[in-house]
Amino acid sequence: MATTSDPEHLTGDILRLGVVAAVDAAGATCMVEGGGVVAGPLPWVAWRAGGLRVWAPPSVGEQCLVLSPEGDLGNGIVLPGLYCDAFPAPSDQPDLVCFAFADGAWIGYDPVRHALAVTLPAGGTAALDAPGGLTIHGDVTVNGTLTASGDVVGEGVSLKGHRHSGVQGGSGQTGAPV
Repeated sequence: MATTSDPEHLTGDILRLGVVAAVDAAGATCMVEGGGVVAGPLPWVAWRAGGLRVWAPPSVGEQCLVLSPEGDLGNGIVLPGLYCDAFPAPSDQPDLVCFAFADGAWIGYDPVRHALAVTLPAGGTAALDAPGGLTIHGDVTVNGTLTASGDVVGEGVSLKGHRHSGVQGGSGQTGAPV
C-alpha cells in the first residue's frame, strides 16, 4: 500500500510510464525504470494466460506502462508494448497483422488480400510436425532440392514403384509409366 496521503503523488504512481530494465524469464517478471524510480520485479500482462497461453516476454529497453493499484508500485503490473524509437512499429499497414523478430524473421497475415507471408533470416529453418498428415490445396513451387524419405506419387503413379512399357535394349526410350 502507498505510504503517502498526497493525492497528486498517488495519482502519479497509479499509472507510470517506464522502460523495461531487466527481465526474469523464469519468474515471468521484469524490472521497470521510470521517473527516477526502479520498480519490480513485477509481472507483465500476457496476451493470453488461460486455455490458450502466449509467451512473449518484454525486451530490455521496451517502453511500458506500469499499473499500480492504490499507487503501490510494489503491486504493479507491467503493460509492455509501447512503440518507441528503439523499437518502432513493424508496419504501417492498417489491415496487416504481423510479428517482427529481433533476428529479422517476420510473420504477417493480410486478411483483406488473404495473404500469409513468412520470412526467415539466412540460415533459418522451419519444421512442421503433423503426424496425421498434411494437405496442401493449390500449386506448390520449390526453389531448391525436395527430398522425400518415402515415395512420391503423382496422379496415382508411384515414383518408386512404377513400371515402364515398351522397354528395349540399347539407346531406345521407354514408354510412359503404367
